[in-house]
Amino acid sequence: MDRLKDKVAVITGAGSGIGRATARRFAAEGARVVVADLFGDTAAAVAAEIKADGGEAIPLAIDVGSGEQVKLMIDTTIATYGKIDILHNNAANTNLQDAAKDVSLLDFNVELFHRNMDVNVLGGVLASQYALPHMIEAGRGSIIFTSSSISIGADIAQFSYGSSKAAINWFVKTLAVNFGKKGIRCNAILPGIIETPPFQNWASGTPGLYEAFQSVQNSPAFGTPEEVAAAALFLASDDASFVNGILMLVDGGMTCTIPFTNVVRNYRGDE
Repeated sequence: MDRLKDKVAVITGAGSGIGRATARRFAAEGARVVVADLFGDTAAAVAAEIKADGGEAIPLAIDVGSGEQVKLMIDTTIATYGKIDILHNNAANTNLQDAAKDVSLLDFNVELFHRNMDVNVLGGVLASQYALPHMIEAGRGSIIFTSSSISIGADIAQFSYGSSKAAINWFVKTLAVNFGKKGIRCNAILPGIIETPPFQNWASGTPGLYEAFQSVQNSPAFGTPEEVAAAALFLASDDASFVNGILMLVDGGMTCTIPFTNVVRNYRGDE
């Protein structure tokens, strides 16, 4: 339970879902955690949970769409703990109202595209830029981005969200190439369908949606935030010291198949 002992970790979007699970797991493994979230109350709640379990954490209300606030996040981390070992750029725009605007290329929403790029991509890139000098000075560091399985294939909606996640993949590999020889690793996690509040809120409003998504799974259930957090723990830890520039799918095998597999499965009556 000490794979991150004495390490300092910054996690964005840490107030709920994958970010919350990762913050709690990192703290349980000995890390001092900066719990950053758009909503200060949720960040404070997660930090309180960590402290109640005997860990160490501070909450920060941070909008990663603001470069000034992102810089403040890194500066506060250094002022508080004197270093930064792990940066998990997890925050993303999962607003359901925004997602509802992103359903037609014939009515492409330029404003939403820029907002998703600012929050999903630029926020993490700037956080990395501000954290890198401290990591380089220390001669080591782990940067993790939460991308998405949507980034490796086409979709019929979520064009701004999907393209932002694909952009993350490029930056992950580019950061790995530019700073790997300085001891800085950069990797991405590409989750599939995870039982997070945004997914649950979306699916609960459409009858049959859970069953439809389950039909394309190659696992018995959807993923949990804790399962994604376990992957993040590996990438953050010294166990992954030779892992750099990878796009780690954590999707229960959803993307490993070919499109007509489910057609054959249904035809044969497979469970």
